[in-house]
Amino acid sequence: LTTVGDLDTDLDVGESVTCTATYEIGQADIDAGSVTNVATASADGTDSNQDTETVTAIQSPELTLVKSATPATYDEVGDVISYSYEVTNTGNVSLDGPVSISDNQAADEACPNVNTVGNLDGALDPGESITCTASDTVTQADLNAGSITNVATATGKDPLDKTVKDTDD
Repeated sequence: LTTVGDLDTDLDVGESVTCTATYEIGQADIDAGSVTNVATASADGTDSNQDTETVTAIQSPELTLVKSATPATYDEVGDVISYSYEVTNTGNVSLDGPVSISDNQAADEACPNVNTVGNLDGALDPGESITCTASDTVTQADLNAGSITNVATATGKDPLDKTVKDTDD
């Protein structure tokens, strides 16, 4: 206290001292949407009032979908095309499961449970990926058209229960 007021060792009436602290933001804080800090000062057996400060997180939920097909060509009715969908959480908030795929060609879209990927915590955390699958059987109309255009959308839920989507075609 020798650096405030009259430079003695007491915090005299009307004098003030500024203290600082830091807190490192964690993923749970971003997912929660804010951090609330509560502080109380103490000096010589006397406590101050509590003061509260809330800092709001900027949440940016985002999914990226990258789709691949095997084989890349087909030549007869009944050929089966297998689709693989890599869905990555490219946002900054954890996404609750399940992750799902909607595909305009396939009818058997399947994604593993999110508790089987990443850190196994039941959420698709930022940077984590999940691989979903589906298949499609070539029809005569597909042969006549000469190609199959496949459009898929990946969907998850952010902690504010909003739908997060990405489409790949």
